[in-house]
Amino acid sequence: MSITSKRELFDRELQKLYHAEIEILDLHSDLAAAAASDEVRAIFGGHEGDTVHQIDRIKAIFSTLDMEPREQGSPIMEGLLAEKDQYVLDVEDDDLRDLDVISIGMINERLEITLLDRLILLAEDLELSESVIESLEMNRQEAQTALKRMKEFTGTARST
Repeated sequence: MSITSKRELFDRELQKLYHAEIEILDLHSDLAAAAASDEVRAIFGGHEGDTVHQIDRIKAIFSTLDMEPREQGSPIMEGLLAEKDQYVLDVEDDDLRDLDVISIGMINERLEITLLDRLILLAEDLELSESVIESLEMNRQEAQTALKRMKEFTGTARST
């Protein structure tokens, strides 16, 4: 399908975000299981509820726009999942494994924030409803908060 309008671009990016959020539920569960420390497990476990709310908001956006919720995969997200599958369990040292798990989580949150930034820009340009923009901004804030928690952990890990 060729994209010929900003609205088609928005729709595609929304489908990619929806796919990413669904994958993130499994990714965070896998990263929590791979973590060595309770602190890192809590970072990912604590964000699970936010991810469910984010998925619900995305479904509401689809509904507002009279679209069926549909996922569109992204080679970037698939690469991140492959990275987790291939490398995380190779790290035997607990501290290093926690750093590896957190870094994959940080890449994921940055990807999510980038997708949301793009969607917010398009939604504003398309003059979509305020509820659509607010939902995207709320998802972005939650991703930003998760990223901040991960950054705080890496700051703590570097000082020990």
